[in-house]
Amino acid sequence: MNKEVPHSDYDAHPEIVDDDELNTYLGGIAEEIGWIIISFNSLEDSISNFLREMMLRDPYQDERLDVFLAEMGYAAKARALMHLYGQAVAHGVAHLPEGEVIELEKDLSLAATIRNGYAHADWSGLRADAYIKVKTRSSRSGILHRYKRIDKETADADITYIISLGNRLVSVHELVQDSIYQRVNSQDAASWNLPVVKYPASAEVKPRPSRAYDEKREDTLNALLALGYGEEEAATALRNVPYGLCAREGIKVALRTLQADS
Repeated sequence: MNKEVPHSDYDAHPEIVDDDELNTYLGGIAEEIGWIIISFNSLEDSISNFLREMMLRDPYQDERLDVFLAEMGYAAKARALMHLYGQAVAHGVAHLPEGEVIELEKDLSLAATIRNGYAHADWSGLRADAYIKVKTRSSRSGILHRYKRIDKETADADITYIISLGNRLVSVHELVQDSIYQRVNSQDAASWNLPVVKYPASAEVKPRPSRAYDEKREDTLNALLALGYGEEEAATALRNVPYGLCAREGIKVALRTLQADS
């Protein structure tokens, strides 16, 4: 479970472990950390290749687009690809299941959040129960540190998520290309059975029909845990929070639910 701790609230920070425990921990999870980076880099390479195929007549010989791709970060490339898919769908030259582009863009953003947590984590600052500081951000109320509990099981789930997302992206791209070149009709494309995205546990508390993780909902959940509510009752209250609500309003809704149940 993740937690977010104000910089001034030192008592709420998990206890730092000693060097021996740190070395043992890193030795047992180093391979998984490497696979997170490898899987994410593979996903980014796929996005670049699909941009070439969407924009060039000969994506394998024409290198002009690489001038721009070399200067673009992951987020910009992912957003550009989703916009190209969206334009193709809007103009009727490609067909996808309803809402697929929106959900896929959210999933690609989550993949970056997960990868950044591993790439920029404070591994030398391992805390008790395998809590790692993965992000520090400022707000009007001060500095907040985000901790994520990372063990082998968590890392394996994150690897599986990124790989399954890559498989989904490949299938979506093939469906778009098949639609553009009229290798599949619109009715078949709209009901196409795409590979399932296998979400990590931290993303499982989410409403349907949306399948994507929402970081604001995790912030709401973390706030409830920080207030002393148990994991089960906090997760139950979160189900009554409308999707897309900011963390501040989400906390208000969740607290009203908890007070009504007490």
